Amino acid sequence: MIRLSWLISLAISFFGFLIVNQLFEVQPKGASGNLGFIGFIFLFPFVLLSLFATFRYFLTAARNAKNSVKWLGIISGILLTGFFLYFFLDIKNSIHGSIWKLDQETSRLYFDIYTFGLIHTISGVLGALYGIIKPAALEHAKETGQTPPE
Repeated sequence: MIRLSWLISLAISFFGFLIVNQLFEVQPKGASGNLGFIGFIFLFPFVLLSLFATFRYFLTAARNAKNSVKWLGIISGILLTGFFLYFFLDIKNSIHGSIWKLDQETSRLYFDIYTFGLIHTISGVLGALYGIIKPAALEHAKETGQTPPE
């Protein structure tokens, strides 16, 4: 069930990223600027939900996996983070703009596939690390022979 909710939230925020990227290119008649900020306001809660679902999914997966699989997943996640970070910084350098400035030219820096992948990979790696460092209370209760708290 947790996997399905993670996939649904991932799909919603991914399509939201694509829509916001397109909204930054729309220029309303008689006004300066673009519609990207409006899309960002509606997307923000879904991105937070998706990041939380990604964290929770990898936390649960790390707690239920064998030790060698846990570390293989962490190493793969770090390599994937490096991959996305390389493209993220490459795009930033090609724009020659400030990373904090939101305008039509730099909107692709924030709302593209690489940024989406980077933030979700970081969330997944953090969830897996937390799952390795802090085991579940239920597993601890089974090991000690106590009844788990409800």
